[in-house]
Amino acid sequence: MIKTGIYGQFAGQSDILENIMDVAELQIVGWCQTQCGQNKEFANKLELKKYSEVRSLMNEVDAIIAFSPMSDLNNVEFLVKNSKHVFFEPLSKYSNEDIKKLVNIIDEANVKVQAGFHYRFNNTFLAAKPFIKSPKFIQSNNFKKFGPSTKTCSVLMDMLINDIDIVLSVIKSDIKNISANATAIGFDEPDILNVRIEFMNGSVAQLTSGRIATEDSHVVNFYCDKDYTSIDLCKNKAWQVKKRDINNELELFSENIGDLVVVPIPVKPNNQYYDEFVSFARAIVYNKNPEVDFETLIKTYKIADEIKRKIKIFI
Repeated sequence: MIKTGIYGQFAGQSDILENIMDVAELQIVGWCQTQCGQNKEFANKLELKKYSEVRSLMNEVDAIIAFSPMSDLNNVEFLVKNSKHVFFEPLSKYSNEDIKKLVNIIDEANVKVQAGFHYRFNNTFLAAKPFIKSPKFIQSNNFKKFGPSTKTCSVLMDMLINDIDIVLSVIKSDIKNISANATAIGFDEPDILNVRIEFMNGSVAQLTSGRIATEDSHVVNFYCDKDYTSIDLCKNKAWQVKKRDINNELELFSENIGDLVVVPIPVKPNNQYYDEFVSFARAIVYNKNPEVDFETLIKTYKIADEIKRKIKIFI
């Protein structure tokens, strides 16, 4: 088992912590954070050893799971330089230059480092992924309900970047062109962002995110040659839509709408964090690249930096 420590705040994330502890390959030794009071009761329940400073924790573990705010560039760099495998949550202030800076350090340390792009491990997306074959056009609409938390939410670096990661996971082609438009309604930073990414193979992704809406919604459509697949990441539903073949009977549970057939895709209960931590653990055990490695991160943050340049502000 991999001796693992937790570094940072996990207030309100007890389900995530329980998912970590369910991973057979990980042995959670303890946790370290600057303000332990808010998590003390939960940590005691799970019988986690508490550390007052991170160096003491590092002496007893081989891997660290870094939560915000201890997942900033300096802390990740510090952990890697001390030869620890690291899972970290990218912060909204990360840039492509930050990611590039880490690459050489990781190569020298010979450790596994995985970034927390949660949607790639979403069970709805994973259930639908086998049906997404060479998508020609991807359309995403990702909106967050307006509230106090939206004031600190970056439309690009907290919302849209996850859709960029999903797109890059299904389109294996270089980028030809990026165009972007942004609108600010109530804040200095954009409240609504629309991005069009054109790829060298002819595929196109049209992504829209916004933080001013009456309810949370996140639907992504993948249009392929003969059908399209839709995923609803808020309702954990997925379905495939294709033209009706009059020579074939309708599939079980499918619905006929005009000349189209809508076939629901079975989705398991969502447990994206568990799958994410399993992926991290197995990358260490089997000495393979993490699912979200730094080559992927560089591509993702390069797109994000180009979007910042297009809308001529720093988000």
